[in-house]
Amino acid sequence: MQYKGFYVKIIPDADLHREDKNGNDIRCKGFTIEVFADESQKIEIDVFSAAVDFELLKNSIEEAEQFAKDYIDCEEKEYRRIIEGE
Repeated sequence: MQYKGFYVKIIPDADLHREDKNGNDIRCKGFTIEVFADESQKIEIDVFSAAVDFELLKNSIEEAEQFAKDYIDCEEKEYRRIIEGE
């Protein structure tokens, strides 16, 4: 996926770790999301994850894409600073 000039790779992940409300470590399904500055995916800018029942309501690529877009919107200024520094 391309968004605002960034290249985004969304990979299903069945081993994301989160903490439940009781402080227990739990394993979740979701997605690992990688953001690159270039189409060849050689300049990685960020990696983050989105877990079902935490950042995502359901396990769908559409919801992961929207989460990635929202995250990039929040971090865009920092991403541009990183790219300009290279």
